[in-house]
Amino acid sequence: LARLATETQDVRMPVQFECPHCEKLIDQTKKNRSLPTIECPACKKVFSTQWAESESDKAHPRGPVVSERFETARNFVNKLWNAARFVLMNMDGYQEQTIDVESLPLEDRWLLSRLSTVTQQVTDGIAHYKFAESSRILYDFAWDEFCSFYVEIAKPRLNDDQLRATTQAVVAHGLDQLLRLLHPTMPFVTESIWGFLNEAAPKRGVPDPAEPGPFAMLAQWPQANQDHHNESIERQFSEFQEVIGAIRKIRASQSIPPRESVPVSIRCTAASQALLEPMRAYFGSLAGADVVAIGPDAEAFATDAPLALTSIDIDVHVDLEKFIDVDAELSRLEKLLGQLVKQITGKQQKLSNENFVSRAPKQVVEKERETLDDLERQRDSVQGDIERLKTKAG
Repeated sequence: LARLATETQDVRMPVQFECPHCEKLIDQTKKNRSLPTIECPACKKVFSTQWAESESDKAHPRGPVVSERFETARNFVNKLWNAARFVLMNMDGYQEQTIDVESLPLEDRWLLSRLSTVTQQVTDGIAHYKFAESSRILYDFAWDEFCSFYVEIAKPRLNDDQLRATTQAVVAHGLDQLLRLLHPTMPFVTESIWGFLNEAAPKRGVPDPAEPGPFAMLAQWPQANQDHHNESIERQFSEFQEVIGAIRKIRASQSIPPRESVPVSIRCTAASQALLEPMRAYFGSLAGADVVAIGPDAEAFATDAPLALTSIDIDVHVDLEKFIDVDAELSRLEKLLGQLVKQITGKQQKLSNENFVSRAPKQVVEKERETLDDLERQRDSVQGDIERLKTKAG
């Protein structure tokens, strides 16, 4: 519901009826949303709704009300609960301690910086009644950064006796701050996790531990610690996250089993190379990647699956030699090339139209030119991949 608030003027929840007979989804309309029974347009069988009152109407099977929003929220709660359970399962032997932030590993300082940034953004959003924006920021941070990245990076450190204590302190602090920020929009789950966290880490905080209070609803709202903010580290992890996402996307598109490690080459600028090199050790645990090259001179593989991250000028290449069906991949790439050529032709025709160029706003024309450049780069990359595969196939 918070994601809907202030998002648009129309704040009605998009919902559907699900036919209990054939599972067909039926959009709610002004005509059917309050009817006691509905005839399914697919199977022609009748089902009852929440508005059924008479015995004859209630005799029909009940059709539940469903929404993509419900699924999204349920998946998010599961993600948060599972991450919290992992943290709590690894808090054995926890002892509060004062933390020297400057001596922390890079990933810990990144988490603290992101907590500072997100706390400030959410606090400002709530103060200005931008509940949907605040909810989106928290959703993205909790799912993509805390659960999917930091917790995964922390796993091997929690098994290392020398690093375990510090990692416990930082991850407990991170979960604590996240629960406080999420509490106004999901009070019940966060309150439950808060109780378990109090048992595992009765005093917590970075740099100095403190008693958090018995209930999340009574806890102090978190304050953005500007001493923890580090824009350089956040940019470094942002690029790292995009590259990890690209590798995962390639793996999924090629149906590569999770246990299989894949060779990866990352073509990037020297500046990006300096940011990504210190993260090399994490590519294996987060994406099953064996990074063989990073930098301006990194090259594509003979049997290559590329993905261009044009916004940060990075090309990710995955070697498919062990996994690829050369004929099938050639067919896919040739189909993709045809689509790109059609898009390029359309953009070129649009930009050659003097009426459009002279009358459209300057920024619109410039955006079209940038899109054309991006499409042409993708075309060139795909053509190169096709030539390499044809050479390999003989």
